[in-house]
Amino acid sequence: MDDDARDRSVRRWLPTRLAVIALAVAVALVVALVARPPARVAVETYPGLPPAADVPPETFEPGWVLDPQTRRLAVYAAGSSSCPYVASDVQADGDLVTVTLSVEERGPCTDDLAWTTSVVAVPDGVDLERLDVEVVLDRWP
Repeated sequence: MDDDARDRSVRRWLPTRLAVIALAVAVALVVALVARPPARVAVETYPGLPPAADVPPETFEPGWVLDPQTRRLAVYAAGSSSCPYVASDVQADGDLVTVTLSVEERGPCTDDLAWTTSVVAVPDGVDLERLDVEVVLDRWP
């Protein structure tokens, strides 16, 4: 085979291979962007109530405590200790902050009642002096 024939042969298959490689890289990039885990909403999650919470023993309503120095909310709710409520979303509409607490589906849960606290950042633009917080429990169906 002479050099001209070899060059023509390479010119025929090289663009096809480069196109296949480029397509594979593009698909891998799209999968990496779509399949990445969602950003964490909670800065911290721990069992129990926040130290500043003043909750009567017979009350099991969710609540919140603000730390104005760090601009963080400690949001708490009572639920199963093995399937606790954790912060899954934080939205601000003016000075109203809505924190959604959800339970991750992970199988059977214990039939007990324990407090869990999620610490979340107050969204930028919210005036802490006019802050109002709504805690939403995203319950299992």
